[in-house]
Amino acid sequence: MSIIFNNVRVNTSGMFFPGQKVLVDRGKINMVSSNIRKNVGMVVNCDQKFLVPALVDAHSHLGLFDSYDVDLNMAEVYSEVIPHLRPLDGIKMRDAAIADARRAGVSTCLVCPASELPIGGICSILKTNGNSADVGLIVEQAGILASFGRSPKSNSQRNQNSSATTMGIVSVIRELFMRGQDYYEAKQSKKFNRERDITLEALVPLFRKDVPLRVVAARAEDIVAAIRIAEEFDLSMVLHKASEAHVVADMLAEKEIPVVLGPVLSPMDRYEVTEATFESAKILMDKGVEVALTCDFPSLPIETLRVAAAIAVQYGLDERRALAAITEVPAKILGVSNRIGQIKRGYDADLALFSGHPLDIRSKLDMLLIDGEPFIFSDDLEIERNA
Repeated sequence: MSIIFNNVRVNTSGMFFPGQKVLVDRGKINMVSSNIRKNVGMVVNCDQKFLVPALVDAHSHLGLFDSYDVDLNMAEVYSEVIPHLRPLDGIKMRDAAIADARRAGVSTCLVCPASELPIGGICSILKTNGNSADVGLIVEQAGILASFGRSPKSNSQRNQNSSATTMGIVSVIRELFMRGQDYYEAKQSKKFNRERDITLEALVPLFRKDVPLRVVAARAEDIVAAIRIAEEFDLSMVLHKASEAHVVADMLAEKEIPVVLGPVLSPMDRYEVTEATFESAKILMDKGVEVALTCDFPSLPIETLRVAAAIAVQYGLDERRALAAITEVPAKILGVSNRIGQIKRGYDADLALFSGHPLDIRSKLDMLLIDGEPFIFSDDLEIERNA
């Protein structure tokens, strides 16, 4: 279907430009201009509403559980290291949370297994349309999840064979990566004749630097330990959640490690988040760190992703960078900035139309496009349909 958004404020290059038109054709953004003349199937008369790239959450567990049983399907604990665990095999696209994500303006999420294990599995990139994970997944392997700190340590209370200290967690990861590196290097040889190993095969893209190590770590000491491991094995790394990332902001900036920060609204009910601050996003960005914001669904409802950006503005971050932290920057951190996260010709038609500024929490989502497929949430939206 071809669609024109007429008389809309368009967010491009970090600014809103009023009186614009956006043409969508065959699931892609075709043109952005103040003067577009074309017969289309749908015209949306926007009356200066705000059109932004659809939101992107770069850390979630969306679809990996039934909304009425949050623990189901999110994690395995039969081993401490399961890098071959795939979200594709557990995502439930018909879960109510997927529809909630659309109503929140979220078109794309990184879906990860729960952070209960030192190495928990593959992270995948999911769009929130489609009726099956095979359709919704746009990148099956977008990283390997590693976890430092409270979550894998608490697993030791259920499984006495699990590591109960940071030293133990690091040693388990190091042992796996040593075996994985040997396997990868052997596989580069023409004389490779080893039996395939499903655990080590999952690590090959990591050592080839096709995907990053996605590290869940909160405390500064755990963050530094994770950096040490990544450097030891020459791996790309992205830091997730990261309550105390601002404490080591200079190190993260120097080493060019991106951060997926959040959830910022978590209660300070455990030692890992006592140093958390709403100013963290601004501190990190001012140091030159790339920062995306997350609500870590289901830790918080996915509707709070926009709220996280608004709170960052309340605590000193400018609106341009705050909006980018839930659109353009997470797309870049996920490695899909060539197709989502901006309103540009040739990009996927993933667009969110808000009644007011998207960082004003009073603004309502009127319409969402995912790959050009419209989801309409307002009865007052003026739409002309042509045969």
